[in-house]
Amino acid sequence: MEIVSSAFIQKAQTIKILLTDVDGVMTNGTLSFFTDAQGMTHEIKHFESLDGMGLMYLSHCGIKTGIISRGNSPTLEFWAKILGMDFLFYNISTKHRVLDYLTQNFGISAQETAFIGDDLIDLGVLERVGLPLAVANSIPEVKKLATYISPRSGGQAAVRDIAEQILQARGEWARVVEENRQGIFTSPTKSLHIVRGL
Repeated sequence: MEIVSSAFIQKAQTIKILLTDVDGVMTNGTLSFFTDAQGMTHEIKHFESLDGMGLMYLSHCGIKTGIISRGNSPTLEFWAKILGMDFLFYNISTKHRVLDYLTQNFGISAQETAFIGDDLIDLGVLERVGLPLAVANSIPEVKKLATYISPRSGGQAAVRDIAEQILQARGEWARVVEENRQGIFTSPTKSLHIVRGL
């Protein structure tokens, strides 16, 4: 594991939720489409299973998880439900509005929020959250704001790396490892809170 800063460790211990971008963070950024026999075009997203497990481990340890997406893909809803995530924000072009929504409706402040981004659209959130995070393929402007930059790129288990770093900082990773070793870890089951446009 990479060595993290004292600032990262301090912030990781106080966050209540991890939010993440999708394309370029949960995926490698490639957009794939196919057209079915009825002429309908569908998007295909390739997710990394290790990322999914990392998000489940965070949830298992009491940290809420969520996705913020500019798009609107049924695939995201399917994946978020499988992972037992708490929030899915669709059609969000001004992503930092999600922070106000969480504060007003769930009592989670921006300082209690971590966010993983990679591109310009993520800057507004990264500037406001308590724990701004980036992946290896992020643009320089994003990396400049990040408290921690994963050595892994989007779609290559960067989210898993970040999840492990957070749980290590909170002293909970050893418990996750032991529960998996004993075969007693259970996947989280929650109702997914979906918000379209803010």
